[in-house]
Formats: sequence, C-alpha cells, structure tokens
Amino acid sequence: MPTRPMHWTVLAPFVRDVDPKWIFEYIDPALHEVAAVPARYDHDRSRRSASARDWLDYFGHALSGFLATFRRGRKTGIITTFPQLALMVALMKKLTGRKQLPLIAWCFNLAQPYGGLKGKVARYCLPAVDIFVVHSHAEIDIYSRWLNLPASRFVFVPLSVADPVNEPWSERDSEPYIVALGTANRDYRLLMEAVGELGYKTIIVSGQHAVEHLTPPPCVSVQSGLSLKECHRLAAYSRINVIPIADTDAPSGQVTLIESMMLGVPLVATACAGTTDYIEDNQDGLLVAPKDTASMVTALKKLWNDHSLRQQLSAQAKRSSMQKFSFKAASASLAVLMDKMATR
Repeated sequence: MPTRPMHWTVLAPFVRDVDPKWIFEYIDPALHEVAAVPARYDHDRSRRSASARDWLDYFGHALSGFLATFRRGRKTGIITTFPQLALMVALMKKLTGRKQLPLIAWCFNLAQPYGGLKGKVARYCLPAVDIFVVHSHAEIDIYSRWLNLPASRFVFVPLSVADPVNEPWSERDSEPYIVALGTANRDYRLLMEAVGELGYKTIIVSGQHAVEHLTPPPCVSVQSGLSLKECHRLAAYSRINVIPIADTDAPSGQVTLIESMMLGVPLVATACAGTTDYIEDNQDGLLVAPKDTASMVTALKKLWNDHSLRQQLSAQAKRSSMQKFSFKAASASLAVLMDKMATR
C-alpha cells in the first residue's frame, strides 16, 4: 500500500489563498502535499522596520499555521517564507516541546541580525528551525555566528522570481536614461554623485526614507509609490539599471537584480554579498567597487557609450537568469530539502 504524501503548511505574507502556487507548483504532489494558511494582513516590503502591529499579524499567522499541523496520522511540517514568521513558529516549537515538527525557513534574509532584547529572543527561538535557506553565501557565516549554530544548518539557494511578463529590454534611444529601483540598503548618495558628474538622466524609484536626506542633482528625479508593473516598464526602456548598495556586508537588492536580468536590462551593481552570487562581472553585468564614486562613474560611462556591450550583457543576463533564478529552479532545490525532512 503506497504511503501518503507528507503534508506541508506554507506561511507566506504575500499568499492569500490555500494554494500557494509560486515555487510549489513544481513540487511532486505524490511526495508532498502543500497547502498555505492565507495571510490576512497587508505586508509592506518598503517599510523601515516592523511595527508592533506587524508583529501581532505575524504571530497570528504563525499560530494558525502551527495549529494546522495537528493532523492525526499524518506526517506534517511547516515552510515559512519570511524571517519573522520563522521566528514565531520556532518560538511555538520551543514552548510546546514539538522538537520533531520539521521547520524550513525559506527566504531567511534579515537586513541585519537583531540586537538587544529582540536578538536574545531570536537566539532562544531560532535554533528550533531545522533548515535555514539563505540567498547569498555571505549570510551563512553572518547568521551561523549570530545564532551560534553550525553552518551546516544553512543552505544557499539563489533567490527566484517569476518569468517576466513585460516586454524584454528595449532602450529608448531618443531619450536615454538610467534607472535605479529599490529601497533597502541603497547607496543613492553615491549614485547621485556619479550621475551628477556625468549629467546622465536618472530616475530613482524608492521609498521616501531612503532619499529624504539627499539633494538630487538636476539630472536626477525621484519617484515613489509605483506599481511593480510600472517599475518593470521603467527598467525595460532604460539604458542601464543601477543597484548601488550601501552596507556591503548586508545582502540586498537580489530581487531587483534578478528581475532586471530576466528582462535583459544591462546592469551595474555594487560588488557585495548580495550581488557576487548572482552576477559574473563583465558577463551578466558590471560590478563596481563599494563606496567608490570613481568606480561607479567609470562603469556607467563605459556602458552608456558602448551599444554592443549593452547588447552582450543583456543576452547573457537573460540566458543565465532563466537557468538559475526561475521558480522551477528554486523548486528543485526546495524539493531536496523537503525530501530530507520527510525521511528524517
């Protein structure tokens, strides 16, 4: 008699239905049955930090998921896709003594490890996570040191995004411009200095708190509140997409980077923990030295004036991103981890 598939409860702040779809569409249902506990709250990715209200939302969501694992006669586990949800479920595992409940923390990508009281709580709870999935190799060392856990508990899997639905990159030669998208950990001061020196038209799309302390030069305009579709459209018609990173030890910008690569937008990015795992310099894009305005100026000038280089980087970025960063590629990596937990 065939064994029943293991049941997995998925907790994702952006999933509003019991069918999580996303990377789970490619999981073999004969081996793993997957169902989400829908999120009943709004999740703002651009905020500076989580509020008390946010933490209450995460607690309620995690509790619903935790209770859903009490299935008589079934092997069950939980997959979270946000660090705060992983922390909450881990706390519940600790308090109830359910050490054998498998918990995979997918997308465990804190901007910065918690300090103070929140850090103490995290170090108490998070050892209850069985596998942490991170999206840069640097995070393995950062989080294992912070939590005093063996590096073997952390697995690098490249971040993934949906296949692009927008038209592929096709720059507007009549009015060329640079675009920079994103809020977290961006070094927009350096970018403004570089493009101000060059005089290239630049559009920055960001949360207000990332640019409110800066005075843009005349060639730079700042926008906020755009939809994802509008951001993709801006990138698709740009000459160059720039991802300038401020704190190079804190991985950031991978979503913007991958989406741009899939569209084939020529990229210039800061060489740091969040980009070197994704971009091969002079193949998929150009990497520049951190906190180095001269390096940024040189790269932008080189790419702005070289049409054939832009075409070359665009073609290679599309090829490599579809092979490495698609939902199907991520699903294959997740399936290995689910199998491991199911046979534990």
